[in-house]
Amino acid sequence: MKYSIIDISSSSLSMIVAEIDGAKAEIVFKDRVPLFLFPHFDGKNLSEHGLNKLTGELKEFQQKCAQFHAERCYVISTAALRLIENFNEVQKTVEEKLGLPVNFLDGATEAYCDLAANAYYQTYERAVLVDLGGKSIEICDFSKNAKEEMAYLDFGLLDLNRKFVKKLQPDENEAKEIKKYIKGRFDEAGIPKKGAFSTVVLVGATNCAVYDVYADYAKCSREEESKIIDRKTFKNLTKNLLVGADRSSLILNNAPEKLFLIGPAAIVLRNLFKRFDADNIVVSERGVKEGYLQLILDGKESGRYYDFTSDRICGGEKKRRGRPKKTADTEGEQKGSE
Repeated sequence: MKYSIIDISSSSLSMIVAEIDGAKAEIVFKDRVPLFLFPHFDGKNLSEHGLNKLTGELKEFQQKCAQFHAERCYVISTAALRLIENFNEVQKTVEEKLGLPVNFLDGATEAYCDLAANAYYQTYERAVLVDLGGKSIEICDFSKNAKEEMAYLDFGLLDLNRKFVKKLQPDENEAKEIKKYIKGRFDEAGIPKKGAFSTVVLVGATNCAVYDVYADYAKCSREEESKIIDRKTFKNLTKNLLVGADRSSLILNNAPEKLFLIGPAAIVLRNLFKRFDADNIVVSERGVKEGYLQLILDGKESGRYYDFTSDRICGGEKKRRGRPKKTADTEGEQKGSE
């Protein structure tokens, strides 16, 4: 039996297909394509062109799931669609055109999925998980187990880019403004400081892209089974991404789809490493999709899915997302797009 998970994120569409054996899953295929929905916003609504782009890419992934003989296909949406006011319309259109139900994950569930996918790191002493998204940031203590204990912030790298960065990459002055802003947000959210954590586990597509840039800069293999970041070398990389003549080419050669996000991501990560005073920094390739699948198998999540065998939608009741609460960031973003 095979299950598939498709994830709609802020800058890409990704998928996994897994062979299922009881409560165990073995990934047999994975894929990712760039998907930039935010240029296709009309105010805070996804435009018709953006919706057509989304359904077109989803259809191709749906066909790949069929080619691998997946019996179930779960589609999840994280922070990418949290601020879209016509989400219910988007959800309805995807379901009517493709038969794919979209399961909306709130911030706590997204963080919980990250944690479930990386449960192995609970054996590490004082470990914390960090996932940097375009529209949210998850920071989770591995000693916590309940979904209600997950910590997430309602701003992300796209917000930092739009709020502070005038050109492609942040300069030194813009980096100082970003640093000041995120320190305030971390303090406000009660994110622990020095002594709380000794190991930082980086998860998510953007953190993996950051590692690819780091590996090129540090001249280490990105294919190594254990992906480890040296804090001092990362500090030098961050400075290079602000003033180095080769900063754009460094990103384009390793993570072109994250061109606008790598600079802000490096600034945020360097700030967190310093805040925690943690020197053991590892990168995991397992994230929300793997965690969501594991929670499904464990009976802790019950999303709706497309059943290829019966050609119909099955699973839990449809959940309609309510109108998002406005924050200073989202209000400013809306004004900037008008």
